[in-house]
Amino acid sequence: MEACLATAAAGSVFLGTMGLTSGHARRVRETTPGWMSGIAESAATIPVVRESRRRAELDRRRSACLRELPGLIDVLTLGLMAGLSFDASLELYLSRYDTELSAAFGEAMTSWRMGISGRGEALEALAGQMGVSALGSFASIVSQALEFGSPLADALEAQAQVIRDEQRSELEEEIERVPVKMLVPLGTLIVPAMLLAILGPLLSSSLGTV
Repeated sequence: MEACLATAAAGSVFLGTMGLTSGHARRVRETTPGWMSGIAESAATIPVVRESRRRAELDRRRSACLRELPGLIDVLTLGLMAGLSFDASLELYLSRYDTELSAAFGEAMTSWRMGISGRGEALEALAGQMGVSALGSFASIVSQALEFGSPLADALEAQAQVIRDEQRSELEEEIERVPVKMLVPLGTLIVPAMLLAILGPLLSSSLGTV
């Protein structure tokens, strides 16, 4: 009887300890995300981290603009060849695409239609905002063609081909840089593991014979 009571008491103590442990673990899990979020918010206030995030966002927008710009120029060229005006061709693009580039062009079109700025000024401001040199060339070509009455479709078609060639060359350069980037994990992870797998049995056998 005493043994049964001792066993029951030990079981209750064990269950109570487990309950306290699980409750503590649950409280730790509940408080950990708060700590992590606080650390993330504190890190976001560091100037270096904030500048790094800003540059990453600019690079992302620049890459997206370069990907979408040839499609924009193709739609504008088709519209101009069909007899539409530049604004009507741009509206055709804005109605078919929902991207950051289309949103930026929509804001620029609204600004020159409301008389806040001229078409050339709005396009140049857009190019400066995006930080893309090809967009600056696009703005100058459009402004000059509309000002002097020169054919715009041929110039835009040629520029679209130039942008695609630049994208192809950048992609080729990125592919060429991949083997160089692979040297770091190869030298720090794969090669030491291979040496350990090869030399490990030899060292263990030599130490066993000593």
